[in-house]
Amino acid sequence: MTFQEFWKAYLKAHSKSATRLGHYFATLVGASGVVVSILTGQWYWVVITIACGYVIAILSHWLVEGNQPLIKVNAFYGAVSDIRMLFLCMTGQLNKEYTKLGITNKGWCAGQQGSSNL
Repeated sequence: MTFQEFWKAYLKAHSKSATRLGHYFATLVGASGVVVSILTGQWYWVVITIACGYVIAILSHWLVEGNQPLIKVNAFYGAVSDIRMLFLCMTGQLNKEYTKLGITNKGWCAGQQGSSNL
């Protein structure tokens, strides 16, 4: 599976805004562990916070989206896609990406006009 194929499947699996919010939080938890580890020299924080991030992201699939996470397909592509999705949300481009790929967005995206539901 190419990254572009994975990316489309990834966005389909994250069609609800609450699922995306869970992933944004999970990504920030993992990134904070990297920063804490660098600042303190205690590398176990990377493992703990990335593991917590994965748990949060997986639970968002089961409890919110009602689907299976794509971690078994390609964990590396999944991590890259989490960061890409967060970046597109922060820059207001995520809804455009959904539209470009012909995927139904079942919730709010930054940059989306006329919608405020989470």
